[in-house]
Amino acid sequence: MSYRIQVHPDAGTLLRTLKPHVVLRLGRALAELAESISAGGPEAEELQVDNCVLRFVIDHAHRLLEVIHIELREPLSAAYADSHA
Repeated sequence: MSYRIQVHPDAGTLLRTLKPHVVLRLGRALAELAESISAGGPEAEELQVDNCVLRFVIDHAHRLLEVIHIELREPLSAAYADSHA
């Protein structure tokens, strides 16, 4: 049995502002992570996809992976341009 994925309301608000292809990539990455955890794979506390970092907690008793925070980081190209202008 796989872990359920739940998104905290504050994180969900930010998710709704992202482009659909980014949300799909995040969803696929979370699904793979949940499958890995249920198979006894390694655990982490955050997941990075493109310039998004998702922080989550795992509740093994309820087989739940809860996304508690999403942070957008600036793309590397923008950070590089700013520091070398």
